[in-house]
Amino acid sequence: MVGPDQRAFEADVRQAPYLIGVANGDWGPPPEELLANLAWPLVVLWIAAAPRSGAPTRFYVQLDCSNYKAVPPTGTFWDPEKGQPLCFEKRPKGKPNSRVARVFRTDWNSGAAFYHPYDRVAAQGHPNWKTEQPALVWDVNHSIVDLLSELHRLLHSPDYVGI
Repeated sequence: MVGPDQRAFEADVRQAPYLIGVANGDWGPPPEELLANLAWPLVVLWIAAAPRSGAPTRFYVQLDCSNYKAVPPTGTFWDPEKGQPLCFEKRPKGKPNSRVARVFRTDWNSGAAFYHPYDRVAAQGHPNWKTEQPALVWDVNHSIVDLLSELHRLLHSPDYVGI
């Protein structure tokens, strides 16, 4: 039975902002064969990355979207072929001390979540972000597009250096 969180997510991925990102090649769902054994509330999506020597042109993320819209998703970079988190060596990296490096860090929470206010795990451990970064604090007015847009911006930042 499909619950309200799944219905809300499915409604958001049928809306123009998500579909425009797909049409522009900014993000999208992986090929169906890479989704075996995946069930709600887990979702896998890809996000395009700026060209960097030796780096892929897209990264996959697996997100736990339980209680979607009421609480933010949480997730990390994903290897859909192996069905496990992407090994640290193949994850995107940023210039030292950059926002890219901070959000994609692997030395916090074993790399199991993005170090960002849109990530449920990170947000729970950083209540100060509500006042320090209020525009980036998830609420019911946010959607998966906000998270994808933020990750896309980071992967196209001049501070993104590849893998």
